[in-house]
Amino acid sequence: MDERLSKQPLYCQVANVLVERIARGIWKPGTSIPNEVDLAREMGVSTGTMRKALNRLESNHLIVRQQGRGTYVEDQTKLNHLQRFDPLRHASGIAITSIGKVIAQEFGPATEIERVQLSLEADETVLRTTRIRTHMGRPYIYETAVIAASRFPGLNGDTGDYVLAALGQKHGVILGQAVEQLTLCESTKEVASALDVAAGAILVKLDRIISAFASEPLEWRIGFCPLRDEKYVVTIA
Repeated sequence: MDERLSKQPLYCQVANVLVERIARGIWKPGTSIPNEVDLAREMGVSTGTMRKALNRLESNHLIVRQQGRGTYVEDQTKLNHLQRFDPLRHASGIAITSIGKVIAQEFGPATEIERVQLSLEADETVLRTTRIRTHMGRPYIYETAVIAASRFPGLNGDTGDYVLAALGQKHGVILGQAVEQLTLCESTKEVASALDVAAGAILVKLDRIISAFASEPLEWRIGFCPLRDEKYVVTIA
């Protein structure tokens, strides 16, 4: 066993094994999985340990428990999962259903800052995507996203206007959490033109890194938004 894993609590080690089954497609989206008693017996752990492992998967939106029906693997292509890491909301509070337009997309060697942000080696490749998202025909965010290509087995140039949750499910990558920093900045001419605002207008800059369940950084995205009819919503537990 990997020494790093052996130092984790037992329930975390069990959770990692279960996540691997989902990632490899042994348990497919929408299908039921064995109950915790059977799983505990199979893996030689207590039901309490298995319950904590399943709780971890549930809190990471990988499974859903349905009273009287069992436990199912979540489909990451459902709308609520596609919008999981998007804190921007319409003024009414509802999630924004957007249309993305890809301006540029290319594979290339990671730059120094990309290597730092995504914890990459010097010779690794990234996929860069620049796009504009619109809502009801109006542009509301300009973003550049960088994906660590080596962490998506089989990734090629046909991604287009991808959503990371769906892309991860397609390539057997399980998403974990995101960390996003929010600051204010002046718009450049290029961004201002794309968002139909004046050059130098103050924008909200969203700097976000999404990591895998195993904590490896997957995507670094920087987005610019004028927050005209939108608001930034987070839940603090």
